[in-house]
Amino acid sequence: MNKKEFIEMVKEMLQESLGDEYSVVEYSHVKNNKKPLSGLAIQRIGTDLGMVIYLDKVFDEYQNGREADKITADLYREIRNAEIPKELSGDFMSALVNNYETAKPMIFCKLVNEKANREMLKEVPYFPFLDLAVIFYILVSKSNEGEMAITIDHKIMDLWGIDSQQLYQDTIYHMETSVPQQLQSFSDIMEGILDEEEKIILREIGINGKGRFETTPELYCLRNSSIFGASSLLYGDTMAKFAEQEQCDMLILPSSICEVLLLPDDGSRNYGELQDMVKTINQTEVSREELLSNSIYKYDRMAKKISIAYQGEEL
Repeated sequence: MNKKEFIEMVKEMLQESLGDEYSVVEYSHVKNNKKPLSGLAIQRIGTDLGMVIYLDKVFDEYQNGREADKITADLYREIRNAEIPKELSGDFMSALVNNYETAKPMIFCKLVNEKANREMLKEVPYFPFLDLAVIFYILVSKSNEGEMAITIDHKIMDLWGIDSQQLYQDTIYHMETSVPQQLQSFSDIMEGILDEEEKIILREIGINGKGRFETTPELYCLRNSSIFGASSLLYGDTMAKFAEQEQCDMLILPSSICEVLLLPDDGSRNYGELQDMVKTINQTEVSREELLSNSIYKYDRMAKKISIAYQGEEL
């Protein structure tokens, strides 16, 4: 059974389980970096709110031997248990897309790869940044289960009656306080997420005199509290202060759309080798939709400017 046949089967099974109270239709969407996703859109009849469930991962489970009825039963429970906040009424959603002042405190931006998202960028306001693009979204709600967001396109901009420069300035201004930059050493991050047994193994490999891991002693993670933390490159003075503290420029490794890694540049770095490392990690460790770039960037502490230090291949 191919994916299309699988989706049709799951659609029919869910429709039967949910009954006439719900509408179940096939849905496809191209996410970041041309990542195609397939699934179902489920909507309660008589309302303008619904949910989308993507079936790409569960199709892999089906191919690996998991039974279709068990998959569908889990999806049914997920749909029934999903709680759409009461405040997200049709009137509220309409106010967001029709009134800029209402939406403004909920607008954030994220960085995506410019060339890998050419088609998507035709539909939205964006600003070029290095080999990336800054795009904008309304964060409607956030919970442990995930986020509900609306990508800001040209149609919404027309309704708001503002230009993209105002959108950018207002968004960056409020992100500086609502999701400030965070800088943390990579070794501290690893220490925080490893269990005790893993820490013992790393200590046997080698730690420094202060009891800190030396696996990646010079790497630092720059991000913010949003799920698109690489956008922290666009504002704040954290990197400038860090460069002054270290008395050197900073190399920026685009880890993902979630964060970037900083590496003090003492003049001995081989940019080509670093770019090869970034490319390899992107190919083996980062999901397609979270890829940012294969390039290496550099922060010049004297000019206080970020530029491309080594241009990588297209994603």
